[in-house]
Formats: sequence, C-alpha cells, structure tokens
Amino acid sequence: MAILNRTSPCEILDWDTTFFGFRVARVRGNTLTQERVRQMDAWCIRNGVRCLYFLARTDDADTAWLAGDNQFRLVDVRMTFEHRLPATVESARGDTVVRQASVDDIAWLQSIARQSYHDTRFYFDPNFARHLCDSFYETWIKSSCKGYADRVLVAELDGAPAGYITCHLDKQPHTGEIGLVGVSDQARGRGIGRTLVISALEYLSTQGMQKVRVVTQGRNYAAQRLYQRCGFLTTTVQLWYHKWYVHSETI
Repeated sequence: MAILNRTSPCEILDWDTTFFGFRVARVRGNTLTQERVRQMDAWCIRNGVRCLYFLARTDDADTAWLAGDNQFRLVDVRMTFEHRLPATVESARGDTVVRQASVDDIAWLQSIARQSYHDTRFYFDPNFARHLCDSFYETWIKSSCKGYADRVLVAELDGAPAGYITCHLDKQPHTGEIGLVGVSDQARGRGIGRTLVISALEYLSTQGMQKVRVVTQGRNYAAQRLYQRCGFLTTTVQLWYHKWYVHSETI
C-alpha cells in the first residue's frame, strides 16, 4: 500500500512497486539537505524501499553535491518542451496514413515499444533488468490503447503500423500532453515522427487545448530536434537520480 503520511520525505509508488517486484519510492521535493537525506534513508530502510527516485532542480549546487556524496546516481536529464497552439494547427502532410489505434494494433505497437526507449533512465540504470525495461514500455503502450491515454494515433506504412503517439487531456488549464512516441527502426528517417507530432497537435487543438507539453531525455538528441522543428520550446530541465538500498527486502 502507498504511504499516505504527507509529512514523510518520500512516497511509495504503487504501480512501479507492483511491476518491478520490489518497493520503489520517490522523494517529495526537488532539493536536498544533509538532514533531509538522513530522514530519507531512515524512511526508506523502515519501509523496505529498494529503489528511490529523485527528480532534482538543476540550479541548486548543494543538492547536486549532496546527491553525489550520498549514493544517488544520475541516470537522466529530464527535458520538458511546450508548444503554445495557434488558432489553426497545420495539417500533417505527406502520404502517411494516421488513424486512431485499436486493440488489434497492440501487438504491433508493443514490438515498436521494445526498440524505442533505450535512451530512458530505466535502460541506463543497470540495476533494472533489460527484459523488465522492455516489458515496462510494452505495458505502458498497451494500457494507453485501453484507456490510459485519451487518444493513441498510429501511422501506417504499407498497411502496417510504423509508429504511434499517445495524447492526454487536462481540460482545466487547457493543457495537453504527449506521452509516448515510438517509430519502428525500419521506418525511421521517413518523417513519421514529425507527422505523428503534428497529428497529435491537430487532435489536441480540436479538444480545446491551448498548449501542449512533452518530455524527453537529455541524451535523446533526435527527439529534441523533432520537437523543436515542430515548434516546441524548452521550458524546464531537471535531473533524475536513483538510489539503491541493497539490504531492503523485496516484496
């Protein structure tokens, strides 16, 4: 069960814990002090945490030094991009067919997912087994097709899925999000990624969204260039750390 005490320095992540088979938690807040580190360690040991995620600010030198001195390992640079939608979004061009995904596409999309996210923090951290990383994204795209995402768009080549993009709506601040983007190895270099992003912007615009956010990795230069070419600008840069507690029991 999740730890509900809002005064605690960390929180258990139920989905990650269930998926990976050991307790995973996340630090509350984005800075460190030596006292906070002491509290985190005590909390994680008490609650049987094996892996602790920490998403840090990039402009706090004390946090960076404390993370390195206390066995937090830098595993990713998290870059958030934002696009403010104009009144009219350009249409996706070219001969590529883009349509809404169906459950019949899931196996195809899972095969694309297995090859699309090797730049992410889970693959970068050797403590996560490679097959579990593959399964993590296979499960994510399957859940997206079954309702986790508000819309999953599929691009076809020669009648078969060659890529996908997932869209999420948050109607209160009129903000949409692009979740997963995947293009098969065989279809790369053919403009599929750009077509999918523009198609997602079209869909989100029709749903009343005024801006769209997307996140990628600092090491994923291709994705950064794609979003920049589609009109996105960088809004935040953060640092992902993982800390492992080797004496914690698995669940």
